[in-house]
Amino acid sequence: MQAFLGDAMSDVNLSESIIRHNANAKSFQRGEDYYRMGSVLSVTQRKNQIQAEVEGSEEEPYRVTIRFNNDELTAICTCPYDYDGWCKHIVATALTYTRQPDIIEKRPSLPQLLDRLDHVQTQRLVQELVEEHPELIDEIDGYVKAIAKPVKLTQKRQPARQITINTKQIKASVRQILRDGARYLEDGYEEDPITEELQSLIQEAVDLCAKDDAHNALAMLEAITDACVQSWDEVAEYGQENEDIVPVLDNAWCEAIYSAELTPEERTDIQINLETWQDEWDADFSLAIASLHQA
Repeated sequence: MQAFLGDAMSDVNLSESIIRHNANAKSFQRGEDYYRMGSVLSVTQRKNQIQAEVEGSEEEPYRVTIRFNNDELTAICTCPYDYDGWCKHIVATALTYTRQPDIIEKRPSLPQLLDRLDHVQTQRLVQELVEEHPELIDEIDGYVKAIAKPVKLTQKRQPARQITINTKQIKASVRQILRDGARYLEDGYEEDPITEELQSLIQEAVDLCAKDDAHNALAMLEAITDACVQSWDEVAEYGQENEDIVPVLDNAWCEAIYSAELTPEERTDIQINLETWQDEWDADFSLAIASLHQA
């Protein structure tokens, strides 16, 4: 069931008069009974939204959401009640909030939570949510269509970007790291110098993104990835695996792709490279490939 209140509210400011205004006499009385019996299992507040679980006649508790948005108050419960005003579960939740404010658990709002994530982490979160709730993809599809900027058909082809880094030298550095690592492993040392040195090199590419030099970052990542794929056999025979390197590369590729203004041709070239490296190196660059279609 769902109900609305038109009175202006600038904050979560429930009172018993507001609760009575939104519930009929029977629902209010039943809700007060539920409150007194302790049927409200938990109440959480995220800025202007209150959520609770309330025991009812079903095995699973009902979920209540009370949301304040500018001049509108919305109350929703998962129970089947569809009559006059708020159901008893909403009333019990609202009474708990007004009478026992000390037990309300304060948690960050959705915008506050999302502000803690970077582009890559946000994308991973959305992908995992869609895997668990496939029906979300339709809503995401509609939202993206609504906010995406239309592509101008008359766009001028961008001039070739000038790459100032020495990609041959970077490839040589990767090959040297792997050769030194092979000798290290051959001598029986258990420590792993390869991962640390390669991660340091990858971080240099990420740092270029922070300096608004995403295209040099992409060129550097291409050189690192290609050299790793071509020369990894030197250390694989000693049992060295790529599981600590590939996720770092995948994230770095995402960061560079999101930071660069890529032409359709550039996106296609990068995707072909990433898919080829995946096959040749038994790697997973799915996040980077997905970012090519969303950046």
